[in-house]
Amino acid sequence: MHSMIMTKREKVLPSGFTMVEILVILAIISLLIGLIVSGADSVRRKSKVYQAQAMIASLETALALYHVDFGAYPAAGNLNLVTLLTDSVNLGGNPEWRGPYMSFKENDLTGKVPNATVIDPWKHAYGYDLPGIPEYRIWSAGPNGIDEDGAGDDIKSW
Repeated sequence: MHSMIMTKREKVLPSGFTMVEILVILAIISLLIGLIVSGADSVRRKSKVYQAQAMIASLETALALYHVDFGAYPAAGNLNLVTLLTDSVNLGGNPEWRGPYMSFKENDLTGKVPNATVIDPWKHAYGYDLPGIPEYRIWSAGPNGIDEDGAGDDIKSW
């Protein structure tokens, strides 16, 4: 039978973690948090790009409806775009105007219609012009905020 009495050689080791083990665990947790945060940043950036693409698609639909009623597109410029697609007060007297062709949320605009411009997720105004071919162009300067004429990180309708 095994004796319950311990000899001097048999020492009871203290339970718990050593400092090295705790540091390794903290390093692993820090690494995992870093991976999660960087992944969330990437998702956030992509969601803003998708949001800008969706706004451009919505503007294109509104422009198509406006074109059906008037046979032409609104004059170039972001301010004209917003005013002519939404302002029933100033345009409601025109018998051809069957708008509003688009509704904007408050955080999509820089102010109140008719003196508002539509802004992208990075708080820069969308570009809108009528170069002829294609009939119109709508774009966002993208995350860097620099208009690169449709290149780089610009988000565009053409």
